[in-house]
Amino acid sequence: MTKISRRTFVQGTAAGSILAATGMPVLAATEKLKVGVIHMGAISDTGWEYFQAEAWRALQNEFPDRVEVTVLENITQIQDSERLFRQLSTQGHQLLFGTTFSHYASLRKIAPTLPNSHFECCAGIEAGPNLGVFEAKHYEGTYLTGIAAGRMTKSNVLGWVGAFPVPQVIYSLNAFMLGARRVNPDVQLKIVWVNDWVNPGKEKDAVAALVAQGADVISGSPNTPVQGLAAEEKGVWSIGSTGDFSAYVKNAQLVSFELDWSAAHIEAARNVMAGTWEPTARWRGLGPDGFVKMTSSSPDLPSEVAAEIAAAEAAIVDGSLEIFAGPLTDNTGVERVAAGQVMAEDEVKGMSWLVEGVQGTLPSS
Repeated sequence: MTKISRRTFVQGTAAGSILAATGMPVLAATEKLKVGVIHMGAISDTGWEYFQAEAWRALQNEFPDRVEVTVLENITQIQDSERLFRQLSTQGHQLLFGTTFSHYASLRKIAPTLPNSHFECCAGIEAGPNLGVFEAKHYEGTYLTGIAAGRMTKSNVLGWVGAFPVPQVIYSLNAFMLGARRVNPDVQLKIVWVNDWVNPGKEKDAVAALVAQGADVISGSPNTPVQGLAAEEKGVWSIGSTGDFSAYVKNAQLVSFELDWSAAHIEAARNVMAGTWEPTARWRGLGPDGFVKMTSSSPDLPSEVAAEIAAAEAAIVDGSLEIFAGPLTDNTGVERVAAGQVMAEDEVKGMSWLVEGVQGTLPSS
């Protein structure tokens, strides 16, 4: 990595750029955009870090002669990532990406103090000064996989491996249940909480516990190949939730969806190069420029079920199907969304209740 001083960077920008109408510098055609990305974990061939890496790889492919990407991985301590974000900025990186909610608080603090760089944070809550955020509507994918689960279960019991009782997990499992009950009103969903984002031992034990309770289709958040392999060992179906694990789970993965952050990276880079970047919040699901993509399905999935899923996907994309539309009742019998009403996005983002049909209660987070 070439190190340059802040003064050198500012002088170079002034010499090599023009100003857009917004007052932001436009990169000259011969000037490369320097992009920095910090990963909290190690980049592997699956999981959260993999899909974050696929986004900056897509950025490189989109602008092979216009961008230069610096990647730092396995930066597990927040104080280290904050220091490195500052360092990347002073070295002339004009666009910096945080890849996890864990980066969000630090970026909100430092982004306003580093005006020569623009910041983006995946899974951030809201945009701030010099900080854009982007997050996926995971629940659109889990709703569609719920349709498959509801059709394919024989026991009418589904299982969910839960990381933490946070809104992202809660709205994902609620949507999974709503998708299943769309096609099978008798189905129930049981949860085992592992209180960790990645813990293979706990995940395997959770799958075993769910199968012992009668579950014959397993999904979850976190979702890793471990869960699918454990389900395969038990002779039940698994769902690839936020990742297609069919390369590992050869026979038991029923359907899957992935998170695709490519559009967020490409759009941000394009706007920085054009001098039009602004700190915005993007919360997207399915669709051409969305962050959720349906991927593989088992050859054992009946064609009529695949068609049912495709029709629901099209309806979500065109807006004719609202997942959290009333009437919705929680699992204690309290009406949460009245008939004719739709939950606002802010309400979904703060969801703290379990929909009817989900067994159990939320533990303390």
